[in-house]
Amino acid sequence: MKNYLLILSCSKTKHHKYNIPAIDLYNGMYYKVLRKNFNLKENNNNNLNILILSAKYGLINSNHIIDYYDEVMTPKRAKELQNQVITKLKQELKNNNYDEIFITMGKTYELALGDRGKEILKNNNAIIGHGMIGERLSQLKNWLISINK
Repeated sequence: MKNYLLILSCSKTKHHKYNIPAIDLYNGMYYKVLRKNFNLKENNNNNLNILILSAKYGLINSNHIIDYYDEVMTPKRAKELQNQVITKLKQELKNNNYDEIFITMGKTYELALGDRGKEILKNNNAIIGHGMIGERLSQLKNWLISINK
């Protein structure tokens, strides 16, 4: 069975809940596409791991327990998070052997990856969503459908 990694940015739209897994807090467009095209509840074999780049928490696992917050990713904050993001990304790739990686986020969030993070992803044959938000959503949907077969 193949193993997959999805890396998403957090979303402004969140449920006003506390002490819940990160994946359940966010309700933006990426998360709506994810829930509609991939049954997270039936992912018992854990062949899809999800990392979320949060403006508050940095790069975290989707099951990381967090609280509702209202923090916006700024270029300054993205640069502050770079070392944590690189460390977490390296650890994730060292501990897991992924057949495919898909990443999609806005340009400000990409700043948190920096050149080193982008190089690491490129060296691991990651597919990076590109274009306007509608195009990236479509790419995410198509990728999820392709791994769900």
